[in-house]
Amino acid sequence: MRMLKTFRVALMAAVLVVSLAVGAFAQTGSYPSKPITLIVPFPAGGVSDILARAFADAAQGIISQPIQVVNRGGGSGTIANYEVVRSRPDGYTWLWGSTGHLSSTLHIVQAQYDMDDFTVVNKVGEMVTALVVPKNSPYQSLEEYLAAADESPGRITIGNPGEGTVVTLLALLLQNRTEAQLTNIPFQGSGPLLTAVMGGHVNSALMNVPEVRGQVGENGLLRALAVLSEQRVDLMPDIPSSYEQGIQVGGGAGHFIVIPNNVPDEVVAEIDELTRKVYESEKFRDATSAAGYQLGYKNSADARAELLEWYEVTRELYQQIGRI
Repeated sequence: MRMLKTFRVALMAAVLVVSLAVGAFAQTGSYPSKPITLIVPFPAGGVSDILARAFADAAQGIISQPIQVVNRGGGSGTIANYEVVRSRPDGYTWLWGSTGHLSSTLHIVQAQYDMDDFTVVNKVGEMVTALVVPKNSPYQSLEEYLAAADESPGRITIGNPGEGTVVTLLALLLQNRTEAQLTNIPFQGSGPLLTAVMGGHVNSALMNVPEVRGQVGENGLLRALAVLSEQRVDLMPDIPSSYEQGIQVGGGAGHFIVIPNNVPDEVVAEIDELTRKVYESEKFRDATSAAGYQLGYKNSADARAELLEWYEVTRELYQQIGRI
């Protein structure tokens, strides 16, 4: 009798497992069947929030269910990340993640997760940084700029929008990979920095492309020597990238679609396909172009590799400046 009871319990357990699997498969086939929550790890009004809401708007007509954007600020982005990490792995909770809090921030902020605790579906694009000099600067190219730095170590000043920012890390990376000795000058934000470089109070500056594009060109007060990226950017197509000039410095300001681990593979693939369609839509392209954002899709493997590389690179940079 006891054996029969044990057999019945085992049979019921097996039926339950099969039922759950069938249910998961059925859900996958009709995904999405309910609204999706897209968590933004910063307060409303910032770049991440603007882009996420533009994405949700452009997704109408492409993704069959509405996308609800929810802001979860705090902890340098780690509070929102943790909420996603511990959410139900059914494919209905997404994170509009950015490079910093997904990787480099983990060196300096105590978080309840690490980089193995979430799944990166794909990369959306990035806010590219440009190296600019005053219009009357003697440096006509990145090569001339770096040569001058070699000839007079420490003489060339390079402004950044504030200590500890991604742009500051890129400035350090530029120096490390070119062995150029530049004097870093931090400012209290991009506004004061833009004024300073246009007025020649610093020899050069690293700033996001949208912040300087209006001053680069014949009628502007700045000259761009490079965009720190693998490829040229649409907003300033005539400016060569750092990579094409032989300087592998870039990254640090990308955005990614992130979900919890253990979401069924079929659902992950569906999320990747649907989000990519949104990225390629005219509506989203127009919105990102207006914001000065450079779209640049990468699949899951390549996106994760980029985040891991930035994590390792910034470990050395933070050690260099005494943060870890």
